[in-house]
Amino acid sequence: MKRYTDGTEGGIHARGNGQRSDERERHQREEQLSEELAEANRLQEMLVSIMSHDLRSPLSVIVGYSGLIKNQSDDEIVKRFVDKIENAAMHADEMIGDIKTYSNVKGGVSENDLEEIDLNAMLSDILGVLDGKIEERDITIDIKYQTGERCPVLGTELLKNAFLHTIDNAIKYSPEHATVTLTLDGEGSDWVFGVSDHGDGIPDDEKESVFERFMRKEKRGIKGSGIGLAITKSVVDAHNGNVRIEDNPGGGCIFYITVPKA
Repeated sequence: MKRYTDGTEGGIHARGNGQRSDERERHQREEQLSEELAEANRLQEMLVSIMSHDLRSPLSVIVGYSGLIKNQSDDEIVKRFVDKIENAAMHADEMIGDIKTYSNVKGGVSENDLEEIDLNAMLSDILGVLDGKIEERDITIDIKYQTGERCPVLGTELLKNAFLHTIDNAIKYSPEHATVTLTLDGEGSDWVFGVSDHGDGIPDDEKESVFERFMRKEKRGIKGSGIGLAITKSVVDAHNGNVRIEDNPGGGCIFYITVPKA
């Protein structure tokens, strides 16, 4: 009997071999990408480590000697220039600290790192840290909550950075002699913290982008690393909370941070 073939069996073999070849290539690409990602993460960690240690040391020397020059000099012009050098060095140190914090929080928050934190006490500490900036800009801090009441959350030290950057942002963008209002309310299983300022406000189409790295509403004379609010969002997200911005009826913005109660 004559046997007819149409190449189907050979075609199946060819397709099978082709599929296995494609799978091997895909697997090799995935392995290569994984290795490249691991190397990129290693280089990032090394860079952050260098910035945190090797760069901060000379900055400390600059600040230290600037203070000595200022104390030894009677020339007001020299003192003014030294102040500029000192402020620039301190600004650079603050930026390095923010970059290190952002790098740390991108690594995630482990449940083993969580401990009970009193938001009320934490906010009091933050206002103490920001006291110099508050006084410099003659800002009035209007506290609209009971400061003696415990407001426990499960969090890490990074949570303090998130709240600090939000309040600091309101102080920086408010006009001098303005009022920044702080609220803290319990809503169901959450604490909701609010910071109201009377700055220029943020358009609706920019309210999300301000939480991206190095995105900052431009305003002359405003200093910062450009990642303060990116840190805030990353930290709050890592603590199962959320951040949002609303328009302040009196002009400016209200930043809300919501975190679960302990």
